Amino acid sequence: MKIKDKWSLKEQADILKRLSSMLEKGYTLNEALSFLYVNEQGSKKSDLLICINQLSSGHSFRSVLSKLHFHRDVLSYLYFAEQHGDMEFALKASSEILHKKMTHLDKLAKILRYPIFLIITVSIILSIVQSVISPQFQQLYNSMNLEQSFFSIFLLVLFALLKWCGIGGFIITIMIILYYFFIFKKKPIDEQMEIMIKIPIVKRIFCMLHSYFFALQLSNLLRGGLSTFESLKIFEKQNILPFYRTEASRFIEKLKAGVQLHQIIEDSHFYEKELALVILHGQANGQLARELFMYSQFVIEKLENKIIKTMAIIQPTIYAFVGVVVLFVYLSMLLPLYNMMENL
Repeated sequence: MKIKDKWSLKEQADILKRLSSMLEKGYTLNEALSFLYVNEQGSKKSDLLICINQLSSGHSFRSVLSKLHFHRDVLSYLYFAEQHGDMEFALKASSEILHKKMTHLDKLAKILRYPIFLIITVSIILSIVQSVISPQFQQLYNSMNLEQSFFSIFLLVLFALLKWCGIGGFIITIMIILYYFFIFKKKPIDEQMEIMIKIPIVKRIFCMLHSYFFALQLSNLLRGGLSTFESLKIFEKQNILPFYRTEASRFIEKLKAGVQLHQIIEDSHFYEKELALVILHGQANGQLARELFMYSQFVIEKLENKIIKTMAIIQPTIYAFVGVVVLFVYLSMLLPLYNMMENL
């Protein structure tokens, strides 16, 4: 099985969406793939043929997409779909997740592109001011026996501070990258998560993502007729998402010891506290699957709103910072001239 080109996120999302739509109209998965194969062009046509042949040979759709290097989110959705049987839902949901991921990444890229250009430009100007212009003024002050104003000295100190902050930030970034690849990635998944949730902003995002995925997949498994214990066993058997495999093992041990599921969630710092209340309420009224699904949709919507609000803050903040720095650069060149004119 030879894959010519890696599928982009857009291509993955598009084909999953088309497959979901065709399954909804009554096509089988093989029929839908065959239809897409006939209408596809280029290297993706041969990939679809491989999919059809692999499915005909008894391979699961998830294993085929894994060989095509589809996104891990897609593979995890399909794994759980194999257990609860709702392939149409899994294809549609994974397509939407990829589309949202691409949308947010595109927005972030557009928001940061121009500000980053401005920051680089201002950094170059600051370097020139500090290394060329400031020494010239200093020499001029000395030759004319003039005393520098407090604000001029303040600006020079500020520029030196910004320079060292930039150097320090660069060094810290390199150290974080090295730590991530050589130390962090080698740690067990539960230790990785323990480290990540100690970072305030990251903790909030991780808790929402964990709560969303766990609630959504558990609700689908419960709707497929499985018990909570059987559903956790399925979480434990999968090897796509190591964190949920470890968590499922922990949950099962706790359940065997007589601890209620909502209490396990409440005692854990990896999930939103509301998830425990949803589970308790769902178990009380016999609608756990329905309430978990509704909660998962609520959480992902809340997370999207947070991302949008954060993106709306990033750009103005960077512009304000750049504007202040440019103003200081302008003043650093004008003030010495005014001082000299006053002393002449």
